Amino acid sequence: MSTLSDRQLIETKFETLISKSKIYIKTRNETELISLREDIENLKEKVHAGLDNKTNIHNINYLTSLKLMLSILQKFTCSVELMENMKSKKPLYEQLDTKQMLDILLPNIKCLVEYDNWTENLNTQKLEQDYEFIESLEDQHKRVLLTYLIQDWHNMDEVINLLKIGEIYKNIAEKLVSLSVISNYLEKQN
Repeated sequence: MSTLSDRQLIETKFETLISKSKIYIKTRNETELISLREDIENLKEKVHAGLDNKTNIHNINYLTSLKLMLSILQKFTCSVELMENMKSKKPLYEQLDTKQMLDILLPNIKCLVEYDNWTENLNTQKLEQDYEFIESLEDQHKRVLLTYLIQDWHNMDEVINLLKIGEIYKNIAEKLVSLSVISNYLEKQN
């Protein structure tokens, strides 16, 4: 991941990953799910190759960025597993704004891919606001999903999976906030 083209490729793959996640939540198209799995594995290989690259082994920003990307990819792997469990074609997802959650995460993940200057690009205050907004969306989702559950308890699996997916997206935002807070603290110490 040391070259500009590698970073652009990873950035593009994250954009595609988020786009396909949004599409699958809405359409439940199985081919999107298969493609999502392949994209995640492809991205993991690229990031692992960056970690194996010994030329930037002493660059802490580079290593931190790659490790966090792996963690984010693991979260996306978990969300895909949950998506596989959503067999229902009922429109429960239409009341949820997971699309907006992903749209909020994307620019922050893109900053992370720019490992040379991600510490300057990740604005802690904005990240905290994004996290709070995602958290409020998740709370809103819980209320909406509870009504679906009350209407028909057969919606239980769908409701639980959608709640877990929202929680995963919130966890990604939380990781980005934590990283930004720590990096700002370390910069002030130097």
